[in-house]
Amino acid sequence: SFLNNTLASSISYSKTFQGEPQVNMSLTATHSQNTQTEQVNLTLPTLQASVSRVFPFAPKVGSKKGIIQNINLQYNVRGENRIVTTDSLFFKSEMFDDARIGMRHSVPISTNFKVFNYFSVGASANFDETWTLNTIDRSYDTVNNETVTEDVTGFDAYRTYNFGANIGTTVYGFFPFEKEGENKKIKAIRHVMRPNINYNVNPAFDRYYDTFEVTDINGQTVREDEFSRFEGSLFGAPNKTYSSAIGLSLGNNIEAKVRDRDSTK
Repeated sequence: SFLNNTLASSISYSKTFQGEPQVNMSLTATHSQNTQTEQVNLTLPTLQASVSRVFPFAPKVGSKKGIIQNINLQYNVRGENRIVTTDSLFFKSEMFDDARIGMRHSVPISTNFKVFNYFSVGASANFDETWTLNTIDRSYDTVNNETVTEDVTGFDAYRTYNFGANIGTTVYGFFPFEKEGENKKIKAIRHVMRPNINYNVNPAFDRYYDTFEVTDINGQTVREDEFSRFEGSLFGAPNKTYSSAIGLSLGNNIEAKVRDRDSTK
């Protein structure tokens, strides 16, 4: 009644493949077991890998200039085999029956450049592809008047993307307080302003959603409910709501150059 005993263990392996680009990879297996609830949580294993930033259009020598030469991309992948089971099924084949298996590939792309010499512009896009072996199917049981969710095992995938852009600049103001021959306490004040405007778009991926009819005892349709077959997957369902947002920000930094009380400094 007073103790909550949890057993936990993990093992991991990581490796860096030097080169251009550099590749980082790690494998982790974890185990957590509660002796009171008899629940066991496993990841067998978790794979994470990433490829360092690549500039495919950059010159071999010299600095990068313009929108094309500054285009860069990365590659990240995460895969998991997550198992939730009980003590009685531990180390038995049945513990894999409810395993959640998935993998997500992500490719962020971005670039930056200057316009009118004083404005910095950045643009980015992110592409994700998600693989899963666990999906669901949902229907309405007219006999028992209830919604039935069925687990489906097999490979399936969905792809998502989003876009963003921003523009900003830096404005400097310098206000001297001391004239030649004077030795005032405050020498000068500098005011730095950084205005920025950003715009982000997240499309709706409602093509990955389906509907089923809910009927009454007479077979008449009462309503249609919506669901995504990816709701039961490891990484969840894609976003189905379109959003478009503009953000405005203004950063202010005020600095003063002040004479130290100790004249020897």
